[in-house]
Amino acid sequence: MKTKDTLKIVIVEDNLYHNKALLKYLNTLFNSNTYPKLNFEIKSYLTAHECIEELDDDTGIMVLDYYLINKDEADVLTGLDVVRVVNKNCYDCKILIASTQQNSFVTSELMKLGVYDYIDTTVNTKNRIGSVLQHLVNTEYNMTA
Repeated sequence: MKTKDTLKIVIVEDNLYHNKALLKYLNTLFNSNTYPKLNFEIKSYLTAHECIEELDDDTGIMVLDYYLINKDEADVLTGLDVVRVVNKNCYDCKILIASTQQNSFVTSELMKLGVYDYIDTTVNTKNRIGSVLQHLVNTEYNMTA
């Protein structure tokens, strides 16, 4: 009997409210009722350092804020820094950036590094993230919702 594949999804968002809201939303979207052939392991982190320290090399999807502010860290890392680390350790990880960052050079650099998608944060951000992630899971894992 074949066991279910596990898809690891990671959220890196420094705003506690947005972090918890996105975690709850993704747990609602991605579960065994919706995708019976997959198990989902969804984790969230408030800092880049915490994410990097606990990063599994088999992480499948990462939802990443670009600005990761933490006054307790001496060296503040951005989403660009995290993408570089992820690319070295999680070769198959698809990264979705969700941010208010407006610098087109930064966005271009992120896309050159293989970011799957970039979403400007607005009122509809949660729905856009859900739509992009559902499309990603359905196409990459040959699933239908």
